[in-house]
Order: sequence, then C-alpha cells, then structure tokens
Amino acid sequence: MIADNLLMQSVNITVIGMTIVFTFLLILVCIVFILGILNRWAEKYFPQETGADGAALAVAIAAAKRFQSR
Repeated sequence: MIADNLLMQSVNITVIGMTIVFTFLLILVCIVFILGILNRWAEKYFPQETGADGAALAVAIAAAKRFQSR
C-alpha cells in the first residue's frame, strides 16, 4: 500500500517536472522565433554597412596571424 502511494507520487512529480521543462522549452523556441522575425525586420529598415575596401579585414587577418606565431 505505501509502495503504491510512493510510486504514484514519483510518477506525479516526474510528469509535472517534464511538463514544466517542455513548456519552458516551447516558450524559449517561440521567443527565439520572434527574435528572428524582429531581426529580419530591423535588418530591412536598418541595414548594416559593409566595408568596401576590406582594410579592416586585412588588419584583422594580420593581427590573428601575428598572434598565432607567438
């Protein structure tokens, strides 16, 4: 009798915990999806400027190579 009660309590706690985790993950996926939509909207109205000459990229590559050679 007491083992049945303990088993039922453990099943209840497991189901409640899994439901909470599933709900949290579902909310997290929805938030990430909404942020992706907002990011696409913001990129359309506020586009990021790209470097035309690539000088900054060349400086970054040179700095990385010098850092690796140490």
